[in-house]
Amino acid sequence: MKFAALILGLVAGLAVAHGAVEGDSCTTNKDKCTALFSGFSHVEKDMHKYTKQMLVKSYDFLLLSSVFDQHSMDRPGFEKLYRKIADKAWDDTIDLIKYQSRRGAVVTLDETNFAHNVSSLLTSNEASSLKLALDYEKLMATEAHMMHKKISHTGESNHYDPDAAHYLDENLIEYQSGTIRKLSGHIRNLNDILGEAGTKDLGLQMFDDYLDKVE
Repeated sequence: MKFAALILGLVAGLAVAHGAVEGDSCTTNKDKCTALFSGFSHVEKDMHKYTKQMLVKSYDFLLLSSVFDQHSMDRPGFEKLYRKIADKAWDDTIDLIKYQSRRGAVVTLDETNFAHNVSSLLTSNEASSLKLALDYEKLMATEAHMMHKKISHTGESNHYDPDAAHYLDENLIEYQSGTIRKLSGHIRNLNDILGEAGTKDLGLQMFDDYLDKVE
C-alpha cells in the first residue's frame, strides 16, 4: 500500500510538473494505459500514411524492374538496381509497421491505394527510369524530413519525440540521402554516354554491365 501510494504521488507530481490535465494518466483513465507516450501521437498519422506509400513504392519498383527483365530490353543491371530498391522498400514497410506497433499505434493497410501511373513505368527506358527513380526517392525523403521536423527541436514539448526522430534518421533518412546521391551520379554518367551518338549502344551495354556488378 505504501508503495502504491508512493507511485501515485510520484505520478501526480510529474503530471503537475509537466502540465498534464486530469485524464491523461493511466491511473485515472484506463484508455491511457497504452504504449503511446511523448510526442509520437503528433506524427502517428503521418507515419501511418508513409507506411502505405512505402508499400506502394515496393510494388512500383518491382514493376519497374520487370520492365528491364523482358527479352526486348534485357538489362540485368537495371533490373537488379530496381529490384534492390523494391526489396528495401518492402523491408522498410515491415520495419515501419513493427516500430509503430512498438510505440502503441495500430497500423492497417486495407485502404492502401495502389493506383499509380503504370504506363510511365511500363514505357520507361534506361534514362527515364533513373530520373523517375530519383524523383521518387526525393519525394519519399522529403516526406521523411517533414516527419522528422514535426518531432525534433519543436517549441512545444508535447510534440518532441527523440526516439521517433532517431528511428527516422537511422532507418530511412541516412539511406535515402545515399540513394539520391547514387542515382544522381548514375544519371550524370548515363547522360555522358548517351551524348556519344556513335558509341551509344555499346555504352549502354557497358553501363548495364557496371550496374550488374555494383548492385
